[in-house]
Amino acid sequence: MNTWTRRSIVLARSAGYLDALSKIYVMNINPRRPLTDDVERKLRDAFHNKKTKELMHLLIQNEVFPVKDSYVGFFRLAPHAIDKNPKTIERIAARLYALGISGLIREATRPKETNRQLGNSFRKWLPRLGYPVVNSADFDRTSGIAILRGGDSYLAQYARKKLGCGLSKGIDILLKSGNRYLIGEAKFLTTPGGEQDRGFDDASNFIKGKSGPNVKRIAILDGYIWLERETGLHRKIVRNNLDIFSALLLREYIKNF
Repeated sequence: MNTWTRRSIVLARSAGYLDALSKIYVMNINPRRPLTDDVERKLRDAFHNKKTKELMHLLIQNEVFPVKDSYVGFFRLAPHAIDKNPKTIERIAARLYALGISGLIREATRPKETNRQLGNSFRKWLPRLGYPVVNSADFDRTSGIAILRGGDSYLAQYARKKLGCGLSKGIDILLKSGNRYLIGEAKFLTTPGGEQDRGFDDASNFIKGKSGPNVKRIAILDGYIWLERETGLHRKIVRNNLDIFSALLLREYIKNF
């Protein structure tokens, strides 16, 4: 097992792991996303008078749909399909009416989920490592340790154009130490199963991707991933020899880079 991975497993079992992690992945209380008075009035009218098609048309234009349903995305892109798929509309509408009007308004204005903001939280935390976070001009000039400032797409673009890295999506850290570079993805895995369980495979594939000379790839994972469980996922972790580890070890990793 990779040394950094082993240390991450030990760290996750230690007292204060989540407390320390909460300084990186900050769970902000997001504000509700209000409806305009006109939209709310129309929603209430459509709901109380069982104008189901009108209700659906109003809700698919809203930022938040009150219930999670795999078919809603199709209706958002093709509103005319509401008239052509009565059974699907009836099924979704039954869930909407079951909420009651108060529940419908509450769910239609629910705050943005915090887990959609975690990548930004990680990048906002990076200055606390103690290294300068600089623009590309200063980054190119520096001969010491520096972190490139920018969003995930910008960092990936720099890594592709200037470092010869093969990247199909954004990255969360691009660090320079002398003439060597470190690029990495960071994820906080919150719920076992499904896409989240594939986080480790995604991390492994990222590290194995094409890199230019003097470029090292790492994957920074946190959350339930480090808990020992009788699963195929844990066996993969044990056999791993790639640099996949907790964000809480990043400062020390950089010192040894």
